[in-house]
Amino acid sequence: AKVCCAEVDPEYAEEYTAVAFTCNFQGSPHIDTQNLGTFRGLALGDFEAGGGALAVECSAREVAHVDTRRRLGKVDGRYPHWVEPFASGTRF
Repeated sequence: AKVCCAEVDPEYAEEYTAVAFTCNFQGSPHIDTQNLGTFRGLALGDFEAGGGALAVECSAREVAHVDTRRRLGKVDGRYPHWVEPFASGTRF
C-alpha cells in the first residue's frame, strides 16, 4: 500500500497510519470520526464501471462522486460518505 501511494502522493505515503481492506462493502452514510485529514481510496475487482464510487457530501445540497475503480481517489472522511451500489461483480 505504501509503494502504491508513494507513486502518486509521496508526502501522504509517509503520514498515513492505517489501511482498510474490504470486499463488496456497501455501507450507509457515515463519518470517520478518528480521521485527522483526508484518506485515499482504491477499488479493484471486476465490478461494473459506473457503480461502486465513493459518494461524499460536500454540502447540504451537493454530493461528489469519486470514481476509485482502478484509480486512487482522495476523500475527506470527516464529511458524510458511503460506497454507491454496484450491480454485479466483486469490489475490493
